[in-house]
This record gives sequence, C-alpha cells and structure tokens, in this order.
Amino acid sequence: MKLLFGDKLPPHRHLHKLSNKFVDIFLKEREKETIRESDYYEIIVEEHYLGDEQREYIHAPIIPVHKDFLHQIEAIYANLNAEMILCTMQHEHPIVHINNIEYEGYCYYGKNSNEKILFFDIDIEQLKKSFIRMLKEANVERVMKNWLNKAKI
Repeated sequence: MKLLFGDKLPPHRHLHKLSNKFVDIFLKEREKETIRESDYYEIIVEEHYLGDEQREYIHAPIIPVHKDFLHQIEAIYANLNAEMILCTMQHEHPIVHINNIEYEGYCYYGKNSNEKILFFDIDIEQLKKSFIRMLKEANVERVMKNWLNKAKI
C-alpha cells in the first residue's frame, strides 16, 4: 500500500490518470500467455490530506505493478509534491480521551522501514490535522496522548 500525505496533494484526476497508465500496461501484458499474476503487486494508493480546504474523498485506486518495476512507481509518486511511504496493510486506530473528548487516530506501518505514522484531527477553533512519525515499537496511544497534552488540548 502506498500512502500519500501532505497539504499539497495532486488533484484526484492526476492520481487516477497515473494509476490508469499502470493498469493499461498490466492489461496489455495480461494478453500474453506468459504472464504470471504472482509477479505483480497490487498497490493501493491511500491519501491523507492535511490542508485546510475541503478535499473530496475518493476510493483508493488499485494499481497492478510488476515486482521488477516497483522502484519506478515509487520514484514517480515521490515526485508528486507530497510525502509518500510504502506501508503494510497492518494499521491501528488508537483512541485517546482527554477532558471527556475522544480523539481517534489512524496509524500506518512503514513496509521497508522501522517507523509508523499516526494521523489525527484536533478541534482548536477550527479543525486541524496533525501527524507524528514514530518507531514501530512506540505505544501509539501514549505518543498521541502526550502530544495532545503538550498542545494543551
């Protein structure tokens, strides 16, 4: 799974055009009798938009990518003016209560790294979105609670 995040994500039409390009390559290869679907990864592109203006939610595109070309798609997505990390499907949804208010986060695990990334919304005057990088061994709820307490929520 690819995770794109930041406050300057490309437009959805650009992401879909990019994913359709790789789907078309896969479909052409699939017409050949020598193709082995086990040679392909199914990459799901998730996004976490951190900007202020509203962004329409879209269903994450699934992109079939040959294992030999994974590095190419990573390079392409890394140049989209957003942060990108390859993640596992494993994730967490930590919940923290402070002053009788419930905060929920979404935490993704890096696939080829020892980090995880926690995303959550806080309501101070207006909704703000935050993220924290941490080691995989870190207790997500404790890190989130410490951050919220330091921010004097």
